[in-house]
Amino acid sequence: MKGEPIMLQSLRLRTWLLLLATTLVTSLASGLVYYQSAESTIRSNQVENAGIRVATRADALGLLLRSFLKLIEADAQNNTVRFGGEFERMLFLREERNRMGGLIDSIGYGDLSGRMKLSDGRTLDVSDDPLFRKAQLGLTGFMESKAPPAADGSKRINVFQPVKDSRNKVQGVLWLSFRLDDLLAEITRDSLIADAGGAPFAEYALLDASGETINAPMKSDSLTPEQRQRVVALLSGKNSARLDVPSGMVFAYKVPGTDWSLTHHVSTDKLFKPLHDLLLRTIAITLVTELALSFLLFLMISPPFRRIQDILKTTEEVAAGNLHVAPLPIEVEDEIGALSESVNTMVAQLRNSFDPLKAITLQNEYGVIVTDTKYVITQFNATAERLLGYSAEEVVGKATPLTLSSVEDLEAKAKRISGRLGRTVPPTTELLDAMIGGRNFYTDERIYRHKNGSNLPVLISISKIMDNSGSVTGYIGLFRDITNEKRIQTEMLKAKEQAEEANAFKSLFLARMTHEIRTPINGIVGLSQLMKRTSLTEDQLDYMEKIISSSEVLLGIVNDILDYSKIEAGKFELDRIAFEPDELFRKLGDTLSYFLGTRQLEMIFDIPETLPRRIVGDPFRLEQVLLNLLNNAIKFTNKGYIHFRVELLELQDRRVMLEFAVTDTGIGITEEQLSNLFQPFVQADGSISRKYGGTGLGLVISDEIITLMGGRLEVESRIGEGSRFSFVLSFPLAKEEDDGQAEEPARPILAESVRILCIERPGLMQDSLRSMLHSYQAEVEFADSWKIALEALSRDLTANPSYDYIFCNMEMPDMYGEETWLRLRRLAGTARIVSMTTPLGHNEWLRMDETDRPERTLIKPINRRALRDVMDSFKREIEAERKQAEDSYKSAPRKREPGDKPKILLVEDHLINQQIAYELLSGAGYEVDVASNGLSAIAMVGEINYDLVLMDIHMPGLDGYEATMRLRSTLNTWRLPIIAMTANTRAEDRQRCLSVGMNDFLTKPIESDALFAMVDRWTRHARQIDWDDALIRVNGKEQILRHMLRSFSMEYSGFSERLGSKLEERQWEDALRMLHTLKGISGNLSANSVFAAAKELESTLIENIRELGKDSAEWEPGFGKLRIALEELLEATTWEHKNTMNFQNIT
Repeated sequence: MKGEPIMLQSLRLRTWLLLLATTLVTSLASGLVYYQSAESTIRSNQVENAGIRVATRADALGLLLRSFLKLIEADAQNNTVRFGGEFERMLFLREERNRMGGLIDSIGYGDLSGRMKLSDGRTLDVSDDPLFRKAQLGLTGFMESKAPPAADGSKRINVFQPVKDSRNKVQGVLWLSFRLDDLLAEITRDSLIADAGGAPFAEYALLDASGETINAPMKSDSLTPEQRQRVVALLSGKNSARLDVPSGMVFAYKVPGTDWSLTHHVSTDKLFKPLHDLLLRTIAITLVTELALSFLLFLMISPPFRRIQDILKTTEEVAAGNLHVAPLPIEVEDEIGALSESVNTMVAQLRNSFDPLKAITLQNEYGVIVTDTKYVITQFNATAERLLGYSAEEVVGKATPLTLSSVEDLEAKAKRISGRLGRTVPPTTELLDAMIGGRNFYTDERIYRHKNGSNLPVLISISKIMDNSGSVTGYIGLFRDITNEKRIQTEMLKAKEQAEEANAFKSLFLARMTHEIRTPINGIVGLSQLMKRTSLTEDQLDYMEKIISSSEVLLGIVNDILDYSKIEAGKFELDRIAFEPDELFRKLGDTLSYFLGTRQLEMIFDIPETLPRRIVGDPFRLEQVLLNLLNNAIKFTNKGYIHFRVELLELQDRRVMLEFAVTDTGIGITEEQLSNLFQPFVQADGSISRKYGGTGLGLVISDEIITLMGGRLEVESRIGEGSRFSFVLSFPLAKEEDDGQAEEPARPILAESVRILCIERPGLMQDSLRSMLHSYQAEVEFADSWKIALEALSRDLTANPSYDYIFCNMEMPDMYGEETWLRLRRLAGTARIVSMTTPLGHNEWLRMDETDRPERTLIKPINRRALRDVMDSFKREIEAERKQAEDSYKSAPRKREPGDKPKILLVEDHLINQQIAYELLSGAGYEVDVASNGLSAIAMVGEINYDLVLMDIHMPGLDGYEATMRLRSTLNTWRLPIIAMTANTRAEDRQRCLSVGMNDFLTKPIESDALFAMVDRWTRHARQIDWDDALIRVNGKEQILRHMLRSFSMEYSGFSERLGSKLEERQWEDALRMLHTLKGISGNLSANSVFAAAKELESTLIENIRELGKDSAEWEPGFGKLRIALEELLEATTWEHKNTMNFQNIT
């Protein structure tokens, strides 16, 4: 620095101050020790003395009061008072008052009537005074007199003493009154001395037992009511107490002989005044000593520091950049002289080093700005002058880099850093500190402002300048112009935005075009299905089947492209609903059976029996993945088998972890082909697309779906041997599932002695069937060929039939056709036969006579759910002995009587789709009306009582969503089921259908089987209860009816099993009671089917109750009919409740 050093930077001053501080600390420490040692003693003595003073005065007050009592007692015994006349008595009393020196305020004598004659001649009536009446009874009355106060208004103490005659009877009352002010002034006389300022030294107050102030000599009670209460509480059980208050201390002592307490309030300043005086004397002595030492020390250290100051001036000049300063003179050869010589040498070396470096810095192509630690510019090279337009003289020592920066850029950076640090950083030098932080170096983009006002984008690198100790001595910034780079960056960003916009347009185009393509494809598929139902030649039928197949392939391609566009756009979402895995695998098997065709392939479904019944996930997307993997396996496998296996890896914490694996014996994949397996629109080999078809999107979509579900698709393959695709997923259990509880194993079909013969070649399929059949606790035997099976059946002809069930694979090598089948049919006897075949094989059965057909057919691939359905149907058939009745409840669609045709409203704007749906429904026996838009549908529903509405979603004018919401305002989900028809398969679209009040949804293109099953289910559900009749029974209160249905569903969920047990155990009375209750409740609910079945079974039991004990076959048909009707009613109530909740959650 230039000039004289400021005071606190002077080494001489700091040394002097250090010595002074040392002596000062020593003096202060000594004084402090002395003060602290005296402080505790003085403080303790002052507190103790104050307590003694209040105790002494309280005792004096008590003594004074006792003396007054003794005085009046003595006066009452005086003969003049007792026997003298009024004049002598008054004279005596005046003398007594004068003798007490003015402490007595009044004294008098009264007769028993209450007339009191005072010594000063006044007369008072004290007959009503309670103390006077107390004295009349011969007792002394003290303190509670109602006598008037003194002339100055002060409080008085009154004493009434009975005066007795010679016979010890009360003849009069002696009264003595004295002022409390006089008493307290007497005992506190030494405390009323004031200091020089006129303020009181202490305050005394007299409190009664309740804490109220009786009197205070200073006319000022400084204690609050709360503090007085605390004083009284502290004195409870004690004679003295002390209370600290904000203004000082309160000392209290009980007045002997009374329930009073005397308080002494002393201010802290006055109480500890001796302590303050001691502190002031100690400080004064210390300061005087320190002043003397400071003068002596200053005279001693001044000469050597003057020489050091000369050295300091020279070094400051060098630090400021002046390397041509004059050398220091060497006056004395001591340490300071040696220091001067070293400084001269250093200056010469710096001059030789920095002169060349300065020339390089000033001419560098980078702009260079050097600042000190306060960011004041100290160097500004020529390049910086050229780029920014300022000269070095304009900024060096005058400006900071903030002066050169754009204000908008600084504010933006300050806002960004404030958000990162969580505190406000202003655009000042504090911003520069925050930007470099704890780093030694950083690079940043800034916008500098040229002197002419234009902006200059620069890239600047800033470094800390540090000395050898690591202390920061300044900052250096090197910057360059990046105007061209910013322009190129802007152009690239604009190109990127254009590319993203084009990509978004592509995705939108794909989504719209695929949706538009669906509509004509739907028409082609629907019309082709209708055409197949007409009379066609064999060639025409073949052409039609190829049209349908080609349309379905095209529809699959469209769906793949649509899914891929969603994935690419990041809009692919998964649903989370509860579903049954077994039902999903059953549907998967039904679909795959059509893909198998005539291929000599075995498809094995290996599903564990312990799989949880219901889990939570996206069943639609899971089915899509599995269908894709299995369809690929079918496509690339010409012989051998396809093994679909599900393994339960873990079941805990209400989650289940499952591994899905698809293994085939197909063509396999090479290592090179595996690398391109998950690339979009790419197949393992270019020839594959020509030979097998496909877009190459299937595995890409499957891999993305599995990843979104939290898994990873893994592939193992060998060329010519086959492939294995597998993935592991974790699913939460549905709410109704217990932790770790899987579905219970199937129970025996009819009896423990059931035997099953299964015709299946050795291998995976036989192992899978063995596992599934053994779960029914039956004795299972396998025949490896039809020949072995026929021989085994031939050997048993002479005996009773040895098998109850025969399962036969219709595609075995030695199954030679109809002749082999009929031979098996004859040898089987009464055994029930189940054929295991493909859909084509199932069609062959339809050409044979009904009597020659098998009892049941399982379409390959065989899965556990389909097998269970078959075995359950056998069980119902055997128990009910009404196979025809069962078929009428279970087949779909049902044949309906002419007078029982459900009325269906078809709401569809597309003419071709109208024709397809109308032909399919009317051909199945339904009455169908058509509406082309939502408004027409609402009008038609208002005029005609329909059983079902099929509602298209996208229509001109009023769409399906709005039309449904308007219908739901008057008709609930039970009275009018509404089924959505949509080509959208997204989870959010399906959820929206349910949320607006639709019962279910059909995906376009509509397949006849799916349509018939959907319509049949919901029309049956709607007819389970006569809703209008039921509402009449509850006075039109729909909420009550719904509550009754929910209660019925919960109470009767296991009714069939309970009733069946009662009937099997022949507990007829319990069974009749249960039936009677069910009949009454179902009648109240207008559940006519259940009511009729319950009434019929009840009548049968009553009529044949004695015979039923011998032969249970009489009740089984009626029980089977009741069970089926009850199951359908319970299913209908469950669906209705779910749909109502979905609708209410939105509305």
